[in-house]
Amino acid sequence: MDFNKIWNIFCKICLIFVILIVFNSLLGDILFRLKYSFPQVSATTTRQINTSKEPIQINLGNTKYIKAYGEKGLYALQPQAQYSISGLTVTKNTNFWFRDIMRNKFDDICLMDLGIVWGDLANDKKKLYKHWKFKSYKTLGQSRRLEWRTKAPHNSPWTLNYVSSHISHTHLIPANRNVMAGLLKIKKNDIIKLDGYLVDIYTDKNELIAKTSLSRKDTDPTSRGSGACEDMYVKQVQIGNKIYK
Repeated sequence: MDFNKIWNIFCKICLIFVILIVFNSLLGDILFRLKYSFPQVSATTTRQINTSKEPIQINLGNTKYIKAYGEKGLYALQPQAQYSISGLTVTKNTNFWFRDIMRNKFDDICLMDLGIVWGDLANDKKKLYKHWKFKSYKTLGQSRRLEWRTKAPHNSPWTLNYVSSHISHTHLIPANRNVMAGLLKIKKNDIIKLDGYLVDIYTDKNELIAKTSLSRKDTDPTSRGSGACEDMYVKQVQIGNKIYK
């Protein structure tokens, strides 16, 4: 068998493999979204969401673990703080790279990421996006990150310190299917409120997966949240006047 024939066979096998990966990824994403379609509104409220205040955090002592199911595995969540955050959604990410292939345990239990701002940043969207750009993504190294960059550093009405202390990259663990379906309804620029717990995440065999940040002012990978991200077990989500729980 000559080299060209071997190479052609190899290329065809690679092409079939890539097609199968892409098909599996698309199918997995479709099934994921179908699973969490059609959320039921649990309640409505006339109380407007206050985006000017800081997130409310009540640190907890030793608490019982919460049993939680990922898409495939079973996990134990240790609540570290009761937590409520209100703000403007600047990013939303559910694209975690080939859902059924390049997915780690963190992806399996934390089903969605939101970038949320509050305070002066949430008061004027036009001014915010004029001066700052936000992006939530997953890296090739399996890390899930939020980046914010200034477009006009000399004209920004907010310092980098103010922005970094008034933005949260929150990894979300839904308490149930309806909460997840409600979370998926969130769009960029929605005013939202999330209630639940900041949690450390373990497997059902007590292997540590991730620790949550407990501060809005930590910024580096050596922080408790390994990059200052909050891991949140969400019991209730409010979008505008609609509540899902």
